[in-house]
Amino acid sequence: MVPNTGSQVPGRPGSPSLGTGSAGRGVASTVGLSASAADGLARPAGLTVFSDQVAQVMLNSRKASTRCSYDRKWSLFSDWANSRSLNPESCPVPAVLDYLWSLKERGLSVNSVKVHLAAISAFHDTVEGAQLSSHPWAKRFMKGLNNMFPHRPPMVAQWSLSLVLSQLMSSPFEPFSSCPIKLLSFKMAFLVAITSARRVSELAALRIDAPFLQFFASKVVLRTSLKFLPKVVSLFHLQQSVTLPVFFPTPTSEAEKRLHTLDVKRALLYYLHNTRGFRKSKRLFVCFAGSHKGRAASSQTISRWIVQCIRLGYQGSGEV
Repeated sequence: MVPNTGSQVPGRPGSPSLGTGSAGRGVASTVGLSASAADGLARPAGLTVFSDQVAQVMLNSRKASTRCSYDRKWSLFSDWANSRSLNPESCPVPAVLDYLWSLKERGLSVNSVKVHLAAISAFHDTVEGAQLSSHPWAKRFMKGLNNMFPHRPPMVAQWSLSLVLSQLMSSPFEPFSSCPIKLLSFKMAFLVAITSARRVSELAALRIDAPFLQFFASKVVLRTSLKFLPKVVSLFHLQQSVTLPVFFPTPTSEAEKRLHTLDVKRALLYYLHNTRGFRKSKRLFVCFAGSHKGRAASSQTISRWIVQCIRLGYQGSGEV
C-alpha cells in the first residue's frame, strides 16, 4: 500500500542519471506540454501538424500524471542523446535500445524500462510509419528482457484482517472519547478502505460537502471530487458513488456493542467532529499534524495511515 519511491542510482560518465533530467524541466506542468532541451519541442512527435487547441486536446488523452512522467523520462533520454550528438526525435532504433539496456544495467525493472520506451515513443518520430514501441526490433528487445529477467512478485507478509479488527475494538482505538486524532485517522482510513474496497486515490478524492456526502439510516454515501478522474474514465465510473453500510446501528447485546465500534458511520461522525476545529479542506481525509495540518491528505499519506493501523494492530496483539 505504501508507494515505493525508489532511489537515484548513479550512472557512468555520459550516461543518464535516473533523477530529473535538465531538458524540459518545469515545462508546462499544468497544461501537459513537454519540451526538449535540444530545440524547445513543444509537443510530442506526430502532434506538430495540429493546431494548438487540437494538440492540447490530444495531449489530454493521457492523464496529467502520465504526461509528467513521460516528460521526465523524455528529458533523461534527450540528455543522453544530445551527449552523443544524436537528435532525440530521430534517434536510430539501435541507439534507443542501447539507452534502454543502460537503464536495465542500472537496476531498473523490465516494467520500468517498458515505461521509458513508451515515453520515448510518445516524442520520437514514427519509424516506418509506426510508433517506435511497435517497431519489430523494439518488441523483440522487450521480449528478450522479459525472458532474461522474468518478473517474480516479491514475497509479501500476510496479515490477518480479523486480528486487526479485534484490536480496533479496544484501547487505544476505543473509546473514541479518549482516542487521539492520530489513531482516529488511522482507524477511519482503515475502515473506509476495507468497507469500500476502493483505490486509495479514490479515498483521497472523497468530499464531505453536499451533495458529496449523505447520511442515511442504513448507510453512508460518499462521492469523489468532480476533478477526480478514476483509473477507467467512463460515465459509469465517473458517476459511481461509494456506499458504506452501517454495522449494528442499534446494538442490544454486549457482543453487538463491541462490534458496533467497527461501524464506519459512527467513525465518520466522530472523525468529522474531531477535525472540524482545524479542517481547511472539504476532502474527507485531512492531515492531523505538521505544516499541512487541516489540508487534504494525499494518497500516499492515507496509504501510510492504513499500513500504520495494521502495524499497530499487530503490536497491540503481541504478534509482531
